[in-house]
Amino acid sequence: MTTMLDCIRQSAVTGKVILDNARKNTDALVELVKDAKKLEAIEVIGSGSSYNASFTEVAFMEKVTGLPTHVYHPNAFARKTVYNPNALYIFVSQSGTSSLVKQQVLKINELGGCTVAVTDDRTSPIATACKLNVSIEVNGEPFGYRTVGFCSTFMTLKVIALRIGLENGNLTEEQYSGYLADGYKAIENHPAVVEAGLKWFEANKDVLKGLRSVMYYGGGELHGIAIEGALKLLETPKLYLSFGWEAEDGIHGPVYGFNKGDTIIFLNDGVQDRQYAEAMVKFSKNELGVGYMFGPKPVDDKDLCFEVKSENFKELEFSPAVQIIAYEMAVINDVPVLDMAHRVPHVSGSYFQTHQG
Repeated sequence: MTTMLDCIRQSAVTGKVILDNARKNTDALVELVKDAKKLEAIEVIGSGSSYNASFTEVAFMEKVTGLPTHVYHPNAFARKTVYNPNALYIFVSQSGTSSLVKQQVLKINELGGCTVAVTDDRTSPIATACKLNVSIEVNGEPFGYRTVGFCSTFMTLKVIALRIGLENGNLTEEQYSGYLADGYKAIENHPAVVEAGLKWFEANKDVLKGLRSVMYYGGGELHGIAIEGALKLLETPKLYLSFGWEAEDGIHGPVYGFNKGDTIIFLNDGVQDRQYAEAMVKFSKNELGVGYMFGPKPVDDKDLCFEVKSENFKELEFSPAVQIIAYEMAVINDVPVLDMAHRVPHVSGSYFQTHQG
């Protein structure tokens, strides 16, 4: 039977498919937009892991397209009163079933806006409601805990942004190819991070099991991975409190709530926010008794050390580290992590019916 760990490993394989087909899978987008130079903004709408994946990519999308880019939860977007008729509206939902997201699609369609779905199921309500669907190429994820789907979503948003940047003249062909080459570096490194993460967890599992909570920190694109890591830990073992904090913002208020049994895991590429990362990890180690740095520059031998190979796709390299924690924390606590076909009924089953339509 497929395990959640298998899905974590699959992220690199699916990521390669997305990059291999980056141009072909966005040809229809170019046709839909017609004149990319007339686009004035990009608006991205999604919930849960879809929101987290979208949030992760805002800065990258702005950089490569040269367009203001915003991400919204569906409820926040529904409360907007001003819409840019020359924006590209991207609706993100792996399942493609959120009724509120679909309502927003229909509203923008009525206003004459350009709507694009990013889903896994091309026949889903959101995919068919939008004027175009760009698939995340997962072809069905066995687990409700999105792992390969999370990574595939942000990889798909990257290739959409890169194609827009190429078509509107913000990127040259050489720059476009350079970004894709950088993406392949992250894909090639992904398996090594998985193995490093598994080894690290085995060495630290006794301490990790006894924690009350895990606080993930990260800056830039790694802030999005911190938020997703916290969500994965909450929803998979269902035993630990977890939050994702932005690198600098997390040093202000949150620390007042920390106590023994809590720990900080700081996701850091060794370049951005290095000062905050080292200070917070040392605080956690010294004051809380346990804390960890994830990335290329550890504080001590308890940290998860791995090389970061890419500049613009590093979120793919950090994702398996936090996903492994969620999975392995369930395993060591004897919490079944079953696929949806074999899962024991849980209160979340009725919850998921509340947002479908």
